[in-house]
Amino acid sequence: MKVLITGANRGIGLEFVRQFAARGERVFATCRQPAEAIELQDLKAQNPDLVSITALDVTDPSSIAESHDAINTQTETLDLLINNAGVNIDDGGFGAFNLETMQSILTVNSIAPMLATQQYLDLVKAGSEPKIVNMSSGNGSLTNLVPRGHYSYSASKAALSMYSLRLSHDLKDTGVIVIMLHPGWVKTDMGGPNADITPQDSIESMLQFIDTLTLDKSGGYYDYTGKTLPW
Repeated sequence: MKVLITGANRGIGLEFVRQFAARGERVFATCRQPAEAIELQDLKAQNPDLVSITALDVTDPSSIAESHDAINTQTETLDLLINNAGVNIDDGGFGAFNLETMQSILTVNSIAPMLATQQYLDLVKAGSEPKIVNMSSGNGSLTNLVPRGHYSYSASKAALSMYSLRLSHDLKDTGVIVIMLHPGWVKTDMGGPNADITPQDSIESMLQFIDTLTLDKSGGYYDYTGKTLPW
């Protein structure tokens, strides 16, 4: 399997790289500043034939195009694209909203995955049983709305669901599977130390589910165990 992962320098993205490499999969890991991604560089050093690192700022269309050109010199196909890069920062809250911060959150979490998918779709379509996994959150559910929480983060994940659902319909005839996947509340820099599960357990469960995906699952919104989540 050939896998591209955005935001691969830490947390969930880094653990995806680690577990895919342990399985012997070819991993194209991307992040904004590869030179500063020490743990990712270590994984590359440990798996030189499996892991490569490419600079990618998902908010910059030029960077997305340049990363595609660089990766296309190494492969003509991708079997799995994981749009993992994301942010969860304080938008100020109602009464103190910060426009620039709100726009940044929506750009990274909602728009960037679509721009990256658009750029890499030619390689994905050429893959074997190709899949696009957009990393979402339970906070994106309107039904299970958490009374308190960051407005913009929740809104960005709800928007990602709509983008992903529409994309799944547009790509269904091509055989490309598109899903939204909630990793659970994970003990990362974003999730914090009080979260429910470790990155290792979350990714292990998600990989088991991703391996079983078929086209009839496309357009779904799932948690890390494969359970369907309500919109």
